[in-house]
Amino acid sequence: MVSTLSPTASPVTQLDEILALIGTTLEITATQRSAAEQHYLAIARWLGGVEGAPFRLYEPQIYPQGSLRLGTTVKPLSNGEYDLDLVYELQVDYTHIPKPVALIDMLYDRLRDHGTYRDMVERKNRCVRVNYEGQFHLDILPAALDRACGGTCVRVPDCSTQGWKPSNPKGYAAYFDARAATVEFAERSFKASVEPLPDHVPHEAKTSLQREVQLIKRLRDITFADNCDLAPISIVLTTLAANNFSGERSVALVIGQTFDSIVAQIPTRGRLYVFNPSNPEEDLSERWDKCPEAYLAFCEAMRRWQRAWNALLELRGVDRVVAELERMFGPAPVRKAIDEQIRVLEKSRRQGRLGVDGAGVVVTTAVTAVHTPVPKNTFYGG
Repeated sequence: MVSTLSPTASPVTQLDEILALIGTTLEITATQRSAAEQHYLAIARWLGGVEGAPFRLYEPQIYPQGSLRLGTTVKPLSNGEYDLDLVYELQVDYTHIPKPVALIDMLYDRLRDHGTYRDMVERKNRCVRVNYEGQFHLDILPAALDRACGGTCVRVPDCSTQGWKPSNPKGYAAYFDARAATVEFAERSFKASVEPLPDHVPHEAKTSLQREVQLIKRLRDITFADNCDLAPISIVLTTLAANNFSGERSVALVIGQTFDSIVAQIPTRGRLYVFNPSNPEEDLSERWDKCPEAYLAFCEAMRRWQRAWNALLELRGVDRVVAELERMFGPAPVRKAIDEQIRVLEKSRRQGRLGVDGAGVVVTTAVTAVHTPVPKNTFYGG
């Protein structure tokens, strides 16, 4: 049985149904994902699969990290570009590389040697970015093994310090998978030099943690639309959501619980620290040390989101709920979600698949003995 927006359902169920459709509108399209994968594989071949590739003797492994790996990609506002994060991991201990930033320089030079990428690349603090204007950009993060830390821990170069920073992209993905309790994104074997992007999972098949992260990131984008420099980064929001995930199936309730937990954890002195659960040496929130105003903006936003979400859970009436959701997530995805619900309901009504179950909840399903069909609307009675 597939449930749709149900006028007689509980308020939380109604809200969950609307949030699910909003999440669907925020997904990367199949075309965009296919294009990203093609570019990713082409760059992987150029970096590690042909003669002249840098560090070929160190058997570089290339694999995705971030939102596409975790299944939490969200459309950027207006005409912004998606970002796809890749790791270029060398199978050598970082202590054997005397100049960390040389990895970034060599990646940059290698991509500049390719006629297509020559004018598309730029150096960033810890990566090399390839810009596909108007579509997305690929951030390629060079890394080397951290055998002292063990497991899948790595070190990545940092231009601002001219040194190494601890990380663990593989371990983080495994941690998130375990918290979300998914099988679609279970950790794979990394023996191959190029790991494919994870299979696309439709929004309705995502876990409540994945849906929650998508919605919180969208709320962040709306809240900080006029001051992006102060916006909390995605990995911090993702980690806080995962750390405080209770396993609740209702996305509406999960988000409320997450906001309550985070606000309760904000210390009265100092700041909140967010570490990589798979490598405690990596402070994912270190940016707040250099930009205390961003931390203050984060705390203020969290308290505001907590108040707003708790108030949303108490709202009654679809019109009032929709108006508040438009304020939180923007009018476009909310209106698109409501239009889709109306279309599904009307189609089900015409096909005689709109029924009322024993609890009085309107559902779309094949009509059975336990569902009373809702008559087709002829608009003239009879």
